[in-house]
Amino acid sequence: MKKILGAPKSIRELFTGVKYSIHYYQREYQWQRKQIEELVEDLTGEFLEYYAETHERNEVEKYGHYFMGSVVLTEDENAIIDGQQRLTSLSLLLLFITKHLQDTNDKAEILNLIYSQKYGKTTFNINVEERAKCLEAIINDELFEPEGHPESVQNIWHRYNDIVELMIDAVPEDALPYFKDWLIDNVQFINSTIS
Repeated sequence: MKKILGAPKSIRELFTGVKYSIHYYQREYQWQRKQIEELVEDLTGEFLEYYAETHERNEVEKYGHYFMGSVVLTEDENAIIDGQQRLTSLSLLLLFITKHLQDTNDKAEILNLIYSQKYGKTTFNINVEERAKCLEAIINDELFEPEGHPESVQNIWHRYNDIVELMIDAVPEDALPYFKDWLIDNVQFINSTIS
């Protein structure tokens, strides 16, 4: 019998120094605009419950936590068994935030959660080869034609563009660094590992 171990983890903890694969029997990334709208509304709404323009940035540490459910991984290969829809969507939200932050240290902090470079090669922390060109186009503000690509790639491109539309007015520009801090440290999953 397999043993399942679980512990709460923030987005920062889930994405720091780890590469994930998608387990071979997982379905495609299938989220549609409705699910992205719900995610953005839930996260920004929760954040704005705590945020005030008068707050210093370090006060974000005292903001409440938001529980995103569980993520199930295999211990041996860090393959995502359950949770790829939410993790992929959060990666796209992090990409949007990175492009709209002014501070280079804030940008670097998030980019380290999305991808890493080694010997001039970029690999994403959710490492699925067929998605790489689409994600690189997003990072580099390049045109990308999703038609003819697998369903996951098409949905990633369209959902990122949905996030752009939804996030433009969702959080005040001055609050974006606070939202970034809250998102990566106060939004949590139960990380369950099957060994």
